Amino acid sequence: MVAHPTDELVFVPNVGFRLATGAMASPNVVVEQAGRTLTAGVTSDRDGAEIRMTVSGIDEVLDFRQSRVVHAPVRVTDDRGRVMEERSQRYHVNSHLYRLMEGPTRFQRMVALDRIEPDARAIEIVMTGGAGDWRFTIPIERQSASGARARPTAAIDVHQGIAIEAPLVARSESITAIELQAYFVDDSDAAEGIKRTIEGIGCLSHTRGLGQDLLMLRDSTGRHHLEHARGIQDSAGRGRRREVAIFEPMPADAVSASFEIPYVVICEMSDETVLVPVPADSEVTLAGCRAHVTTTRVSRSSDSTAGHPSPIDGLNGPCVRIVITPSDSDAERQLVSCGVMESNDRGMTVSMVRSGPPVIEVPDPSDDSAHVTFRGPRIRVAGPWKLEVPLPSA
Repeated sequence: MVAHPTDELVFVPNVGFRLATGAMASPNVVVEQAGRTLTAGVTSDRDGAEIRMTVSGIDEVLDFRQSRVVHAPVRVTDDRGRVMEERSQRYHVNSHLYRLMEGPTRFQRMVALDRIEPDARAIEIVMTGGAGDWRFTIPIERQSASGARARPTAAIDVHQGIAIEAPLVARSESITAIELQAYFVDDSDAAEGIKRTIEGIGCLSHTRGLGQDLLMLRDSTGRHHLEHARGIQDSAGRGRRREVAIFEPMPADAVSASFEIPYVVICEMSDETVLVPVPADSEVTLAGCRAHVTTTRVSRSSDSTAGHPSPIDGLNGPCVRIVITPSDSDAERQLVSCGVMESNDRGMTVSMVRSGPPVIEVPDPSDDSAHVTFRGPRIRVAGPWKLEVPLPSA
């Protein structure tokens, strides 16, 4: 069962836009066998169903923050005997062993399905492969949601091969909520071995929390409204980024609102790497973008103090501090941050301030590393994207 244009959606605070009726969920199911413990749960809402499974008690030991793809075929049927086919989802890797921090190695499997049929009350899962053979049943229950009713809009703008749309808006006496979705209009880079993802809409990543990142909305009466900090991050299909921008309630006589998104940050993951000397002031080129990079040695991360050490042990000792500044501040594509391969087994931190570039810090236990390795550049793609959204009646 797939999303239908007649679905009634409502805005749920701190969650996003959800089905008023027809959603399903389950409590976590725990199964133990042969010294291993499986935990699984399922949700089903506007975009379809998702099953998340983890298995602990894995014998293999991975290095810190490492992962390995594991083949684990899954068969899913509901209690009416209907087979539910796995579909493409938003994860590049949906079945893997992983290890975070100093904890044990675990297995994780994500399964994306079409929406569960409304008459189903349980699903049976059979999984084989690298995490062992499992067969178990998850009971499911119908869910309902309440909130300001969503109204669809056709607001969209496309710039530099990236589309940003505002498909839904909700209005109440306390808030105005506008859903934003960003996605690439084509997959032209896929043939070149580049995996592109959208990291931030009008910000480096995650949410617009700093003053200069917040959106400014202008309603049809001419009044201006600053976005509330920390909008809602929501899940979406693979290759898309979805979030909800929250504003104060609009004046009763406002019938539409407009705003601009100045830039989008994307990640372009490929095999391209750059060695950056430490310590140094140098120029680098990554993904065709030039930037000035400053690397320095520090005794510990700025996230760590003697009284409040970092939970990542390496950040409590010698670190390399990295600052990346685009060489051309007017370029349509600017290198603003990147992944650091040395962080894979050490951890890292990225700090932001209200002005200036982000500061990356990576543990350097030896305190004498000759270089760090850049990969997976974060690129700021200049806009603006301009959207005008009709407002539902007050």
